[in-house]
Amino acid sequence: MTRLAVLIAKLKRGAISRREFSDRVCGLGFGALTAESILDNMVVGQERNAASFEPFSDKTPYEQWMEREGIPVHTGYHIPDVRKLELKPWSRMGVRGAFINLEGSEGTDGAYMLEIPPGKSTTQQRFMFEEAVHVLEGEGETQVWNPGGSRQTFRWSKGSMFSPPLNVWRQHFNRGSQPAKLISFHDLPLILDVFHNTAFIFNNQFEFRDRYNNQPDYFNFENRRVHEGGTKAMFGEGEGGGLMLEAGLIPDINNVKLVDAKSRGYKNKGIEMVFSDNTIQTHISEFEAGSYKRAHRHGPGSQVFILGGVGYTLLWTDLPQYSSARKHMRIDWTDGTLLVPPDRWFHQHFNTGHSAAKYMATTWIGGKYFAKSMGGGGRTHRLNTINYKDGGNMIDYPDEDPIVRSMFEEDLKKNGVENQMPERLWKKS
Repeated sequence: MTRLAVLIAKLKRGAISRREFSDRVCGLGFGALTAESILDNMVVGQERNAASFEPFSDKTPYEQWMEREGIPVHTGYHIPDVRKLELKPWSRMGVRGAFINLEGSEGTDGAYMLEIPPGKSTTQQRFMFEEAVHVLEGEGETQVWNPGGSRQTFRWSKGSMFSPPLNVWRQHFNRGSQPAKLISFHDLPLILDVFHNTAFIFNNQFEFRDRYNNQPDYFNFENRRVHEGGTKAMFGEGEGGGLMLEAGLIPDINNVKLVDAKSRGYKNKGIEMVFSDNTIQTHISEFEAGSYKRAHRHGPGSQVFILGGVGYTLLWTDLPQYSSARKHMRIDWTDGTLLVPPDRWFHQHFNTGHSAAKYMATTWIGGKYFAKSMGGGGRTHRLNTINYKDGGNMIDYPDEDPIVRSMFEEDLKKNGVENQMPERLWKKS
C-alpha cells in the first residue's frame, strides 16, 4: 500500500483530521489542489445524494432519507415492544437496524434501533446530530475519538444509557455472547430538515471542543455529577429539591436516585438527565402501584419509553375533558413500550400493576439549554405544572373528567390492585 493510500485510509477512519491529511499529502510532494480534490471526492463518494432531496414534496428530507437507507421505518402512535421490531441489514451502520418515526415526533426528533451480533461491531461513524443511546439487551463497549486524538473506551450493559458527544467518531462493539440491542433517541429529523444535506451531517469536520476535549474521566460515572436543579417542567414552581444528573454514561438508569416530584402527580418521583452537554434531555418518572399522574400537555417529540411496570396512557385533543374531546385514545403499556404524545395533546399515565411503574422520556427541547422553537415545545413544557385554568397545561385531579377516575378504578379491580389515591385529591380548594 502506498503512503498516500495509507493516509486516505487513516482519514476515512478518523485517525487524522482533514488539515493534517492535506499537510501530509503536500509533504509527499503532491500539491494542495491534489489534496483538496481527494477530500472533495471522498465526500461525494460517501454521500452521493447530499443535494438530491425532492423539493416541494409531501415527504420531508428526513423521511426521504430514511426510505433511501433501506431499512424498516416503523410508524404509528406507539410501539408495544421495541425489542420485537423487524430489523434489516443497514449498510451505513454495518449491522441490522430500523427507524422509529411515531406520529407525535412531528419532525422534531426520532429513534433508531441497532442489533449487534456477538463479537461484531458497527461501522465507524460521526454525525452532526445529538443522540442518547439506551442499551436494551446485551453488553459491550463503545470507542469515541476526535481525529488525531486518543480513543476512549467505555463499557455498557443492559440498562446503560450514554451519549457520544456531538460529531465525535464512535463505534459500538458487542463483547457478550448474545446479540446486543440499542435504541438511539436523536434530533436528526430537525437537523436534516433544516439543512437538507447529508454531507453536512455525516462529513462535517467541526470539532465541538467545548463539549468534549478528550477528558480522561468523561465517561466515568460519579456522584458529583448529580446536583440540585431541574426545570420547572419537571419539579414545578418553588417545589425545591429537584435533581439534575449530567454525564456521558450512566451504567444503569434503573439504579439512579429519584426524588419527589409531587407537582407531576401523587407519589411521583423523578430526575432530569443531560448527556454530554446536549440540548436534548431525558427525564425519569416513577409512580407507585395503584396511582396515576396528573394530565398535562406540551409540544411534540417527547419519546416516552417504559422501563418497567404495567399500565396505560390516555391521550386526547382540544378540550380538558377526556370524554368530550374530538379525538382520544388509550395505549396499554409494559416494559419496552414506546409512545410519543402529539403536539399539545393532553396525556395521562396510569399504573394498574402490582409494582411501581417507571418510564423515561427523551425530548429535543432541552432542560439545561432552554429552547422555544418548533410549535412552542419549550414554552409549553415550562407550563406543565401550572393548571390550565391559570394559563398552564396541567389538569389537576379535581378538574379532570370523572370518567378518567372510573376507568382507572375498573382496571384496578380487574387486576386485583389496591387503589392508593386518597379521596382528598379530588376535593376542590
